[in-house]
Amino acid sequence: MKIHTTMLRRAGVAAVAGLMAILTVPVGATGAPAPTHESYTFSGMMADATWFDEDFDELNPEVGVPRVLAVMGADATAVYRVQGVKPERMPQPAFVAMALMMPGVEPGDEPYQAELWCVSEEFSFTIARDLSTAALEIPTCEAMVVVYDEETGEEMPNGVTVTLSATATWTATGPLENVKSHSRYTYGDSWTMDRTKASMRPAEAHITVTGLPGGLFDETAQEGAIQDVRSASLLHM
Repeated sequence: MKIHTTMLRRAGVAAVAGLMAILTVPVGATGAPAPTHESYTFSGMMADATWFDEDFDELNPEVGVPRVLAVMGADATAVYRVQGVKPERMPQPAFVAMALMMPGVEPGDEPYQAELWCVSEEFSFTIARDLSTAALEIPTCEAMVVVYDEETGEEMPNGVTVTLSATATWTATGPLENVKSHSRYTYGDSWTMDRTKASMRPAEAHITVTGLPGGLFDETAQEGAIQDVRSASLLHM
C-alpha cells in the first residue's frame, strides 16, 4: 500500500522514515522543463509509534480492522521552502494513519483496500523534558480515506470520511540515545536527501482509536520512541 508523498511530508519529516519501513512512497517523474528544489525542515519534540497485525491474513483480511497503524504527536514546527516562494511555517499537526480493508461505500459493494488518514491541528500533546513520557489526545478528527488508482498510479481521497478520536501514551523503556542519519535516494534525474539529528528514548506506547469501521482499536504498539528532533529533507526534481 502506498502513501501520498505530500501528505507524508506535511505530516512530519521526522516520522517519514518510520512509516517508510512499512508503507512505500510512490516516486514519479514530474516532467518539469527545468530542475526545481523543495525542502522541508522539522524542529521540536515528538513521540511516534507503530502497531502492526502480526497475524494479518492477506487472503482473508478482516474488514474495518487496521493491518498497520502509525501515530505521532509533536510540539514542533515544520517549514516548507520552494524556489521563488516565501517559506511556509506550520505548527506540526498530530496524525493517525493506517492501512485497512474498508467496507463497501454502498450496501452490497465489495470491500476495498485503502488508507485512513487523520491529520489534526486540534489536539493536546504533553512530553517530559527528559523524554521519559508523552501523551497525545485527538478529541475528534475527520479522517480521509485514500485509495490507489491502478490506471493513473495516483493516490487520492475517494470522498469517504470517517470521524475518529484517538489517544496515545508513551513510557520510555530505555536510556537516552543520540543519533544522526544521512540518506539519499535517486530516481532518474530526481533525488531526495534527508538529514536527521535526534536525542531519543525507545518507548512503549498504548494506542486507542474510536470510530473505526471495525469498532474500537485498543492496542500496545510494537515500536515506539520519544524524541527531540532536528530533521531536514531536500528534494531535487
